[in-house]
Amino acid sequence: MKVSCLVSGGKDSVFALWCALHQYEVISIINIETDDSDSLLFHIPNTQYVSLIAEILNIPLLNAKTRSSDVNEEISVLVQTFKESGAEAIITGGIRSEFQRYKFNIAAQKANIKCFNPLWRLDPSTLMSELLTSHFYVILVSVSAMGFGKDLLGAKLTLKKLNELTKSGKVSELAITGEGGEYESFVLDAPFFHSKIAVKEAQIHWDEYREEGRYEILKAVLEPKRPV
Repeated sequence: MKVSCLVSGGKDSVFALWCALHQYEVISIINIETDDSDSLLFHIPNTQYVSLIAEILNIPLLNAKTRSSDVNEEISVLVQTFKESGAEAIITGGIRSEFQRYKFNIAAQKANIKCFNPLWRLDPSTLMSELLTSHFYVILVSVSAMGFGKDLLGAKLTLKKLNELTKSGKVSELAITGEGGEYESFVLDAPFFHSKIAVKEAQIHWDEYREEGRYEILKAVLEPKRPV
């Protein structure tokens, strides 16, 4: 089956892409960029660097943009992009968000294709353990919940750090996936990447009053990986 994968650069969508590569013919990567920080459907920080992931894997990239967080407009953009992909199915990295799952399925139905969610309802601890022990190099690019502080922005996500956060009592087991908006991530390396992404310049934006912030990647390049 020919599929297209929705990829934001975050850990879940990249992990779902890895799963898809084991089962289907991935004919394209779809990246949706939005100018509206209030979007409930799309990951926002640093999505322009999904092009590097597509380059690493030598998979065609389909870029689309939305100008507002209006859900109907976002669905229309998805429908059009799904049709342009020529795929028989769309792969997403959704885990527990019924809202996102429903909207992506609606868009797929309107485009007359299927929608698969390989990570759907996986146990959070099991999922994070599998992802991080499989040598995904994940950094945090936004934080917006108690327990996730400024010190985590741009930092590598590890099982040790996740265990510390959950043991602190400030972060629930469900929150460790970040799907509730507690944090957003970006994958710099993965076991199926032929090169790795190196951040050469970045800037941290932090709101002391709201205790939330983001890690803006200003420059990133591809670098060869050392032989294992």
